[in-house]
Amino acid sequence: MSQTLFNSPQKKWLRQFFWLPAMQDFKVKSNKDLKYLTFAGPEAFDIEFFIKRDIFKLSNIRVWEKSSDSARALQAKYGLDFQVKLGEAFDLSKAKDERQAFPHSIINLDFTNGAFQLTRPRYIPHKFELITNIIAAQQEHTESFLLLLAFAATADVDTDYGKAFVQKTAFDIATRFGFTEPLFNLTRDPQRTYPQTLASIIPCAVIRSGGEHAYDTQCLGKALYFPYGKKRTAMLCCMFHFSYDNPALSETSLQIRTRMDELVIRRQKESLNLTLQNVNRLMQAARSRKKK
Repeated sequence: MSQTLFNSPQKKWLRQFFWLPAMQDFKVKSNKDLKYLTFAGPEAFDIEFFIKRDIFKLSNIRVWEKSSDSARALQAKYGLDFQVKLGEAFDLSKAKDERQAFPHSIINLDFTNGAFQLTRPRYIPHKFELITNIIAAQQEHTESFLLLLAFAATADVDTDYGKAFVQKTAFDIATRFGFTEPLFNLTRDPQRTYPQTLASIIPCAVIRSGGEHAYDTQCLGKALYFPYGKKRTAMLCCMFHFSYDNPALSETSLQIRTRMDELVIRRQKESLNLTLQNVNRLMQAARSRKKK
């Protein structure tokens, strides 16, 4: 199952037509060798793809891997010097010794177990605390970077506690921006439209976290795909560009927060207006054009 999720035809399309153009543009503008942090899995499909297209050098890639078997498989494939850090991503995001590996130019986090797997009420869901920890580590170096996120997005993946967080965030979006679609969907048909609801909520949460760390955080795109061709399994993918704001030393904390709050609201509104790309439909349309 995991291999299909990691390397389905839809995921391959996503790498080529969604991730790759943004990476190439970022590399040209950065004009330097890029460093890459990823959850590669034992087969490292993403690493293979991007190395062949000269996005990264192998020496500039770091993998967080929770499976010792997968870590050994990666080092057998790429050599003992290949950078694989064994452990849970949540723990690694807080580890002091792991801070030495930062900053990274592009960070790819693929959460096949969903976004809101909470076993008890929590102020910040674990996945978003992990993301916040990474942003904080990046902030120490004040460098711009790309963040690629993928979440399993069907309703049965998230727990009741997690869904309560989704409901609260949807209500916040509705009251602050007048964007009522996520809240309406949750009250009318939450199972069928859950991926679309998360496509509104997750970017707003990530943008807020970026703003709290003085990053102008822009959602560059949102895409949804169904790796088995059926809606019981959905993967939501979002792409963000983080640009450090470099607050002036003369600014007070209040001035910085006020300016960043205004920027966060603008970026959140932009993300809500972004079209959610349906990868399965785009691939089907491309096949139809080829047949004509």
